[in-house]
Amino acid sequence: MQSITLADAYTIESLRSKNYTNADIIETVKEGSTADFKSVNKNMDYSVLDALHTSGDLETVLNDGYQVKFITENGLKNLIKMKYGKEDGLDYLYDNNQVTGLQLDEEAQQDLKNMLSQNWVFKAEENGVSITPAK
Repeated sequence: MQSITLADAYTIESLRSKNYTNADIIETVKEGSTADFKSVNKNMDYSVLDALHTSGDLETVLNDGYQVKFITENGLKNLIKMKYGKEDGLDYLYDNNQVTGLQLDEEAQQDLKNMLSQNWVFKAEENGVSITPAK
């Protein structure tokens, strides 16, 4: 599993949340047109996709998944919202540094588990996924 930064993950998931497919992203990057992505979020630095492409990692990261090197508390909540459309207080509870009651299908659970940095512990429970800080 390829490791990327939280900023890289935000970049990818901002595009996916606007229905860009992996193929769309790869094609745009190969064409050297990442500036076109500014219509999604003018404050996002989409040049990180060029760097992933140059290193040969872009297609692997998009198609096979990734692990984020380090995820902060807010980073975790932001990724859950961007990637799965789930919000704190509506779709799960974030309290005392932990996520509880997050409902995801099995594929999304595996994807989230793989994505989490080592500072978080993933657990699938009857009432949903819980994510707690590693000790």
